[in-house]
Amino acid sequence: MEIHHPHHPTHKKKWSEYIIEFAMLFTAVTLGFFAENFREHRIIEHRMQENYAAIIMDLEQDSFKIDSIFTEAKNVTNLITLSNALYTYKTGGFTEKKFFDTIYNINRIPSYTTLFINNTTFKNMQSSGLLSYVADKDLKTGLSYYYEVLFKRINDNNKLFDDVGINYLDNYLVLNHGINPRLTLPNIYKSAGFEDGFINSKKYRKFLLGLKCTKSILTSDDFIYTTNVYLSRYLNYQRLLGSVKTNNNKLIQQLKLQLVQ
Repeated sequence: MEIHHPHHPTHKKKWSEYIIEFAMLFTAVTLGFFAENFREHRIIEHRMQENYAAIIMDLEQDSFKIDSIFTEAKNVTNLITLSNALYTYKTGGFTEKKFFDTIYNINRIPSYTTLFINNTTFKNMQSSGLLSYVADKDLKTGLSYYYEVLFKRINDNNKLFDDVGINYLDNYLVLNHGINPRLTLPNIYKSAGFEDGFINSKKYRKFLLGLKCTKSILTSDDFIYTTNVYLSRYLNYQRLLGSVKTNNNKLIQQLKLQLVQ
């Protein structure tokens, strides 16, 4: 005869048990969410710090280049002296001899040295979306102004300045031709055994000034015009560099504060 065992009654959970299970599940999901967010935040913060440091290096290189250009710009007084000599000669204040003696004694004319701004790090931040994580609005505005507005202005002016400078120094400022290598590479000339008149930069300058072609160029009305054009373009470029330098210094200080935080 089969014996039937009674079935055990099904245990019914209390509402409190459901609430506890839900609370535990919710807590686990919430903690996982916060942990993932914290991890992503730390990764982004690390990448931001790396990019801030990289931009500081870019800006410091820009600053070094600007300072070197400003150092050479001290010679702009020589360019102004040349412009004055041309005016004085053409208005009868100088004899031809006095005019050429003045030009002979004018030292280095500043060259058309330009600035190249490296915006690679900024563009990488922009394309990767990291720029949106810059919390400081003044810093974000400053970066955009420097790497978009000033960057374009510098590039546009570089082209204009190069065109004017190449024309002036290569076609009109004939005293530069053959003088600069004698000042910077005298040993090459000496090792070849050439006579001192050919090697010596001052003697060679006097030789150039004695050429009919040189006299024709330096006493022409066209030389006055091209000198003034170059001088104007040079001074305008220096003013633009002054604006870049001001913004550069401000950005470096702002970014360094971000590294400290």
